[in-house]
Amino acid sequence: MLHLWVELSFYILIGCKSQENETKYYPTQSLNDEIIKLDLNTTSLDFREIKALVSRSILADRSVLVEIKDGRILKKIYPRIYTEMLQRNLLTITSDSILIDKGYPISELKWILIRHYTNNGKELRYPKSYDRAYVGISLELNETGEDLKKSLLNLTSVFDEVNLEVKDSLELHIYFDTFRHAPPPPTKPKS
Repeated sequence: MLHLWVELSFYILIGCKSQENETKYYPTQSLNDEIIKLDLNTTSLDFREIKALVSRSILADRSVLVEIKDGRILKKIYPRIYTEMLQRNLLTITSDSILIDKGYPISELKWILIRHYTNNGKELRYPKSYDRAYVGISLELNETGEDLKKSLLNLTSVFDEVNLEVKDSLELHIYFDTFRHAPPPPTKPKS
């Protein structure tokens, strides 16, 4: 009888543990102590307004926190706004495309992210180092919070796979961007 009770207790304990939620942060730290939460499930803001909210918040030394559920994982995202940085450090994606080289469908995101984070200065269009690798989400100005949520879920899920595969502590810095709806021009050949 005692054996049955111990075995049953073990299964209940394991069952309860598997119900726990995991929380992931992108990036792991906020830029500021004061945080404004944005719920993409209930917001009526379009991408232009969301981008403006993030921009105003950063200027006021606040961070916007976007929380989204992905199964049992709560993903906490601190987005930023594109400012001056080397073009090679920013990989821009749309809801259906990756805007680098000649352009790729979003289904190719995993190997492009691997290349983006592990380039180490080899390719001119990619960062010199993983700690300078950033990802921009560029949506049409009238796209909704739900559209942004889908893009963020896809990006964070693929990034998590890449981080496991690369076996490194990569950081996902996400920038909201509206100016990159075409791949960059080709590089000039060296003469």
